[in-house]
Amino acid sequence: MELIGADIVLKTLIEEGVEAIFGYPGANTLPLHDRLAGSPIRHYLMRHEQAAAHAADGYARATGKVGVCLSTSGPGATNLVTGIATAYMDSTPMVAITAQVDSDLWGRDAFQETDIIGITMPITKHSFMVRDPGQIASALRQAFQLASTGRTGPVLVDIPKDVLTAPCSEQPKKTQTAAPQKIANREQLEKIAQALNRSERPVLLIGGGVKLGDACEKLTELVTTGKLPFVTTMMGIGSVASPNGYNLGFIGTHGNELANHMIHHADFILALGARFTERSTSIVAEFAPLATVAQIDIDPTSIGKNLHVDLPYVGDLSDAIAELIPLIDARERNEWMERIRTERQAKEDKLIDGGCGQAGHLIRSVQNALPKEAIAVADVGLNQIWTVRTWKPKSPRSLLASGGMGTMGFSVPAAIGAKVGAPDRAAVVFCGDGGFYMNIQELATISTYRLPIKIVVINNGHLGMIRQMQDLFYDARFAESNLGDKVDLVMVAKGFGIPGERVAVDQDPAEAIARMTAAEGPYLIEAMVDPDSYVYPIIPPGCSNVEMICGK
Repeated sequence: MELIGADIVLKTLIEEGVEAIFGYPGANTLPLHDRLAGSPIRHYLMRHEQAAAHAADGYARATGKVGVCLSTSGPGATNLVTGIATAYMDSTPMVAITAQVDSDLWGRDAFQETDIIGITMPITKHSFMVRDPGQIASALRQAFQLASTGRTGPVLVDIPKDVLTAPCSEQPKKTQTAAPQKIANREQLEKIAQALNRSERPVLLIGGGVKLGDACEKLTELVTTGKLPFVTTMMGIGSVASPNGYNLGFIGTHGNELANHMIHHADFILALGARFTERSTSIVAEFAPLATVAQIDIDPTSIGKNLHVDLPYVGDLSDAIAELIPLIDARERNEWMERIRTERQAKEDKLIDGGCGQAGHLIRSVQNALPKEAIAVADVGLNQIWTVRTWKPKSPRSLLASGGMGTMGFSVPAAIGAKVGAPDRAAVVFCGDGGFYMNIQELATISTYRLPIKIVVINNGHLGMIRQMQDLFYDARFAESNLGDKVDLVMVAKGFGIPGERVAVDQDPAEAIARMTAAEGPYLIEAMVDPDSYVYPIIPPGCSNVEMICGK
């Protein structure tokens, strides 16, 4: 069979170690889909292109590999955009491949012609247009290298149909590229270590970059060696084991009150793979007012972008932490740790059920019923905060959530990708009814491939987080946040071939959870919760991190 451009695409993907693609065909992808049939790469037919991007994202988050999604031109390509932006905001390594109209139709308003390069430039590390069949392999190789190195993220490769169908000769094999040069600045790391050793009230601030940089083990060693308390951003949750009470929780708008207060009183903060976004800092001018701030990140544009940094270091996190460990003194800091213990008890006593109510109890019960290596995938809204505050990750890649974009509808397709990438690990979705509706069609994907994903829809009949904000900050004017109670989600799931049942979270859900976890295939629990069930504490708009409220 004569080689065509599509064959080169497949050969290059196999060369890059791709095992799965999440996609949706169109007329312009058919040359590639035709060659995919019978190839060693598994193609998962999603029911929407946005879901294909989220699935590739979930695959990457669960495995650490580059996720791959595929769509046709026009609406197929534009449907990927939200998923690409979600990956970009959370630095997920992804390659999105789009098929474009024939080259001689560019600029002629051809059927399903869209400038996907222009559209995605702000939300990708790079976007390639392949204009010649001889450029296919090199463009894809560059895409994978860019996606997986430095600050990782999505890359888009757009290939016209005539390039996919053009006759091709074998292209040169991949050559080994030189490893990126490490930034050697030991003197700056020594300054950071000296400031940390002098400090009386230090706190480490751990972001998602620690997981992306495979620095979790070394950071755990740093914490235990230096006896250092730490907080995390939402994306950093699960990066480090939390021995001896060093874990103060996660910071920010919906974070732990203890974490926010200890950051406020710290005299030194070392941020590792964190960007200091407003969801973490609230009012920047009032964030950590007493602290000298050091920041280590592989991305120089992230350092000092949102917060003044006294001691910056640009470089690989894992290497930097390894250099720091022998420079750090093991100090007891008894007064600081005793203050943390006292504050922890006072903060915890203020909250009923950890601020997550019966929903938190449900999530804990589900985790207890699943194997310890299970992966939880949260959606966005109250369900996300209930999950990240309640689920206790046993490994770095066991809690997945859309952080930077906060994309509703992320959870179900991301769980598909996670389960495909980690088939030996259980996967459970926690979502609200609002987010569930946004990609509900992917129940068909789960059913078709018999993916044993467990889905818990926490249904309050509302956009719960919006309702809470309206209740607290808009004089309880509940405008357009009521989704209603006319839909039976259990019946919907059964229509897709997925068994399920409805439970009330204020009653004992143990039997329903046992049936769900015992099911060999997918299973859905519709967990009914009172719409007045909120999450606390929360920072009101315009307030600092130490002005959290714990109720109405």
